[in-house]
Amino acid sequence: MNLVLCLTEQCNLRCTYCYYKETQAERKTVMDDETLEQAIRIGLERTILFKQHFFNITFFGGEPLVRREAIYKGVEFAKAIVADAMDNGRIDNTFILQFAVNTNGTLFDDEFFDFCEKEHFRIYLSLDGPEHHHNLARRTVSGTGSFKAIEKHIPRFVKLGAVALSTITRLHIDTIFESVKWLHEQGFQSLTTSVDFDGKWSGEEFDRLALQYQKMAQYWKECREKGEKFFLGTIHDKVKLVLLNSRYRNYSCHVYNGAIGVATNGNIFPCTRFITSQKDTPYVQGNVFTGFDEKACEKIHTFLDNDKQECEGCDIRYRCCAHECACTSFYTTGSIEGVSPEVCTHERMLAEICDNLIRS
Repeated sequence: MNLVLCLTEQCNLRCTYCYYKETQAERKTVMDDETLEQAIRIGLERTILFKQHFFNITFFGGEPLVRREAIYKGVEFAKAIVADAMDNGRIDNTFILQFAVNTNGTLFDDEFFDFCEKEHFRIYLSLDGPEHHHNLARRTVSGTGSFKAIEKHIPRFVKLGAVALSTITRLHIDTIFESVKWLHEQGFQSLTTSVDFDGKWSGEEFDRLALQYQKMAQYWKECREKGEKFFLGTIHDKVKLVLLNSRYRNYSCHVYNGAIGVATNGNIFPCTRFITSQKDTPYVQGNVFTGFDEKACEKIHTFLDNDKQECEGCDIRYRCCAHECACTSFYTTGSIEGVSPEVCTHERMLAEICDNLIRS
């Protein structure tokens, strides 16, 4: 189980493509300590209920390091209640507790790096590439680029095995491959790219994106053939699904029984992109103080068990984010049942590139 805790909606950046810029528009709310502890309790209980032996807590935002002390408190509280559950025989000594943080990297210092190393944190770092590429969209509140605040820490991020997360907008298209190669040359062995689907992508822009993906695919293949450790999720995931004859919902979509997202007010959501403290928002699964709304959870379970009618007969539907991923569907259409034409076009293009790579 992965418990995603939105410690705060506050953030020191104003990235142009932030998918929370509307649902967390005011950027004010924070999660208090009582909600933090209750969220960890209910996350552990859900993990035990589903007879799972892995409990990961991801500190999320906004920018979670705005509330660094809450991260420290959350780690100590989680370790204590897991130890208590183990002492009482509710879980055995094979149970794994792990921690992660999604961050823009600008607020790190040696103290927090040491803490992450001590607690074996998995770090997911929002870093688009070199300065000219990164600063196109990842800007501070005052409008300046954020790259310089991260650059000095890149060697330490690499040492701790951080995963680089790079977002592609229509402004980034022509320097994507260059940026992926640069990230790998800095030492990042695991990275992935994701597209900002804003409803404005043109056919010509997708053609340009395809050329960049082709270069990325060939570079990834060459690195693998040389025996280099290099996970490029953009390509790797599509290739792996074909070779394993698997599907995204079995491989990486964890709504219902694999992920819990908790907003600052304690409301529970099925995954990260749904999280907001706004009132009357869709897909709330309950609240940490009142428990899960099982009827609401069943709607998510039903999504996992059924195909979308619009995708019937599509030969790539089980490796297509438009069909398989609840987060992507919600983010691009406002509904987990929706299918975005943009995402559909993108997935067909990327699947063809990866299929050609397998055959080459």
